[in-house]
Amino acid sequence: MNRRYDAILLLGLKLMPDGSPRRELTLRVEKAAECYRAGLAPVIIACGGKTEGTPLSEAAVMGQALLSLGVPEAAIRLEDKSLITVENFVNARKLLGRERPRVLIVTSDYHMLRARLICRFSAGMRCGGRKARIPRELTKVARRKEPLHLIDYVLGYQSGRRQRPGWYSRLMHGLLSRMG
Repeated sequence: MNRRYDAILLLGLKLMPDGSPRRELTLRVEKAAECYRAGLAPVIIACGGKTEGTPLSEAAVMGQALLSLGVPEAAIRLEDKSLITVENFVNARKLLGRERPRVLIVTSDYHMLRARLICRFSAGMRCGGRKARIPRELTKVARRKEPLHLIDYVLGYQSGRRQRPGWYSRLMHGLLSRMG
C-alpha cells in the first residue's frame, strides 16, 4: 500500500550554462512526476536556487519540466533560494509550515543516504525516499565525491553547526578538485 506524504521534495542539480537540465536532473524530475501520479503526495516542492553562471534557478527549470510531464501547476511549489542540500530541506520545511512534516525525497541513487540524513537530523522532518537510477557513466565524478560530502555533513560542516578549520577546508578543496 502506498503511504501518503505531505510533499515530494525534488532535489535540484546544477544546470548547464545555458540553463538546460543535465540528464541526471531530468531523471530526477521524471521520478518525482511518477511518484506524484502514483498519489504519494499532493504537491511537489522543486528545490534549488540559481547557481553562478546559469540564467535560471534549478527549481524554475524543474517546475517547467514537471508541467511538461502533466503535473498540474497547482501541485508544484518552487523553493528557489537554496544552494546546498541542507538549505533545500530547511527552506522546504518553511514552505510546508508544519511541525514535523512527512516528505518523500526524490534524488539520485548515490545521493539518497546523505539526503535522508540531512532531512531527519538537520531539518527535523520524517522522510522516505525514491531514488532516480542514474547511469554510472553520467555520474562517475559525483559518485566519487559523495563520500567526502557525507563525511563533511557528519562532521557538522555542511549544516553550519561547526566551522571548518582551515586545514580541513584546504584538504577537502584539494581532494575534490583532483576528482574533477
